[in-house]
Amino acid sequence: MTTMALARPGGRRSLRNAFELVTALTTRDLRLRYQGSVLGWAWSLARPLALGAVLAFALGRVLGTGITAEFLLAGLFPWFWFQGGVQGAAGSFVGNGGLLKKVRFPRAALPLSVVLGATLQFLFSLPVLIGFVMAAGNEPGVAWLALPLVFGLQLGLMAGLGLFVASVTVYFRDLEHITDVLLTLLFYATPIIYAADRIPAGYRWLTYVNPLAPIMEGWRSVLLEGELPAVSHLGASAGLTVLALAVGWAVFRRLEDGFADAI
Repeated sequence: MTTMALARPGGRRSLRNAFELVTALTTRDLRLRYQGSVLGWAWSLARPLALGAVLAFALGRVLGTGITAEFLLAGLFPWFWFQGGVQGAAGSFVGNGGLLKKVRFPRAALPLSVVLGATLQFLFSLPVLIGFVMAAGNEPGVAWLALPLVFGLQLGLMAGLGLFVASVTVYFRDLEHITDVLLTLLFYATPIIYAADRIPAGYRWLTYVNPLAPIMEGWRSVLLEGELPAVSHLGASAGLTVLALAVGWAVFRRLEDGFADAI
């Protein structure tokens, strides 16, 4: 009885300390990233807006596909959030080798803080995306209540993949570069600059094994069409997200004891 009573406050204290550490690391990374910058976090808007403008002109005007700027931005903003979190997490252990060797702390905080930093940037830019969507004539509706679900699925997927690539990169440094290449391929394999219904019927199954595909379609379905995301697609994505979290955590726990020696 006494042991259990003592263990619970200790557990809560450890959880609170881990949360404070993630918060501190996230704040540090964001501060260093925009140190000396005049525009600060506004730079995170530059890439999706610039790419969206170019693609809207090239695909919509030049090629006449009918793709609009708001259609592209509804996919590009979440994509750059995903890319920034996973790509940044890949080198989080290697880049903090000195810290890993000197101080004992919850090491999962390093990649998770990178993912959280990318998430905060996305949240800061979300009003801009919503502004474009509403300016195009898409009014908020009941379906917008599903946005936290889509957001949560993407965040969970990023956390799982971030833990995995960060852990394996410690032992296989090429994975950081491989991740960069794979993310480029994933960009074109995911319905970001095109709609999922444009995929030939024989290849539609790819949207079920790609956990990011239904998430991207979910953002568009809610923001542009005012409809709830397809349950079947989100269900498949939820299952793959849980799998990514489980595998990422298992690989991290399996490899973390050797991080200091490997680095």
